[in-house]
Amino acid sequence: MSADKRTTDPAVTADLEDGLRVDCYVRPTVPTAADDAISHVVERLERLQDDGTVDEFRIVRWPPDGDARDGRESTRSEVVAEFERWAEQRGRSLEPAFRRRELPSSPLSPSADPREEVRVPIVTLALYGGDDGGESDEAATVRGVVPHTDRTAETNRTYTVDEWLSAAERTGIAVDQPTDETGRSGQATLLEGRQ
Repeated sequence: MSADKRTTDPAVTADLEDGLRVDCYVRPTVPTAADDAISHVVERLERLQDDGTVDEFRIVRWPPDGDARDGRESTRSEVVAEFERWAEQRGRSLEPAFRRRELPSSPLSPSADPREEVRVPIVTLALYGGDDGGESDEAATVRGVVPHTDRTAETNRTYTVDEWLSAAERTGIAVDQPTDETGRSGQATLLEGRQ
């Protein structure tokens, strides 16, 4: 598929002038082969911050599953639930990148209730817009999550971290926008925002 034929998910569009914060969630343990891929994502985010496309980014290790420690930290399940709310409100899904499954109770403790395990991607981008009204990081509203699957289209289309970074590196030029005589497309933005 040529670069001019790529599509941009309307769910990841917003006004970049309002500011953009990206939380890059990474698994705490990854195979050695994934280290280079994560480093490459971080380098790309640094360049996007340097050129002003992203106001701020930070690397966040996925929290552990289980109970929140002293009520201050969210668990992995709580973070994913927030992302799932974003997806559900927009007719999207986090699957297949995110998966929930119930683990049976331990044979050593048959009275224990089964617990749920949340499987997360090696890298996830949580996108926050600049129109959060000065809210703290904890109260900021998720404006986008990558990867995700668009279930509103005739076919299920999954958008990846690499695709989002590539769109951001094009400084918001969407390739599905009408082009002028020079072949340049109209300005599109990368994060769902004010309509």
